[in-house]
Amino acid sequence: MKKKLVFILSSNYSGSHFFSLMLGSHSKAVHLGELKNIYKGSTHRSCYICGEFCECELFGKVGQEAKNNLYEVLFSRVDSDVEFLVDASKKPKWFRDFVDDDRYDIKLIHLIRDPRAIARRWLIRIPELGRERRERIKQCRKSPFRAPLFLFGDLLSVCMYKWYAQNRGITKFIEKSGLPTKLVTYRNLALEPDETLAGVCDFIGVDYELGQKNYWDFEHHGTQKREYEWVKKQGGASYFDLRWKEFLDIGQQQRITNNKTIQRYLKSLGLAFVDDGLQHINR
Repeated sequence: MKKKLVFILSSNYSGSHFFSLMLGSHSKAVHLGELKNIYKGSTHRSCYICGEFCECELFGKVGQEAKNNLYEVLFSRVDSDVEFLVDASKKPKWFRDFVDDDRYDIKLIHLIRDPRAIARRWLIRIPELGRERRERIKQCRKSPFRAPLFLFGDLLSVCMYKWYAQNRGITKFIEKSGLPTKLVTYRNLALEPDETLAGVCDFIGVDYELGQKNYWDFEHHGTQKREYEWVKKQGGASYFDLRWKEFLDIGQQQRITNNKTIQRYLKSLGLAFVDDGLQHINR
């Protein structure tokens, strides 16, 4: 039987790390986090288990390996009964080099989160990092026909279309790959963690293990985000982050939910806005 690779694709701040941790807490799985960052050597933190990153038994010196043999090396470093690795690298650009690798049974998961929630994060982070000008230019290059909006519109407009561009890019990548794919909303993951994770495990081809959602009860190599402990204190997998409701005013929220481009895209996925997130239309 082929070993499995589970690739999580999402826009930024969609919960991909938490999702990966829960899937990687399965007895037959290993969570890799954002492997693209580890491979490129962009992380300077310590491994949560091993201490010095260069001495990590899973990721140590992984950046020296040939990219096309990367998952083979990682499988050789984990227990022989591990059936699948979970890579939350998010970006199609990283996964593009692996989707045709017939050594593995590859599953794609598109994790999608309400653009209202993502807009809140970007409206905070982009100015914090001093990247507003850079972000406007970046979006202009990706969608030149919307250049006037990106150059002269407010930052919320930039955030809305950035969310659309990232998720639409994921959809196009998935369609081109022809690989088995499952669409998961952040809302379902938070409100129905057991049911959602059970469905994802069935998609992967393993039985769901009830303890998985309590990812902090398991050891995971690599870096640990500062938000891990905070989310755990809020209720773990069942915590549903709705801080955008207080951050965005009603007018901003309506600009997002009434945007025709976003509405059409969500409809193509079988999704629609509800008061607290995105929901499958047929539910």
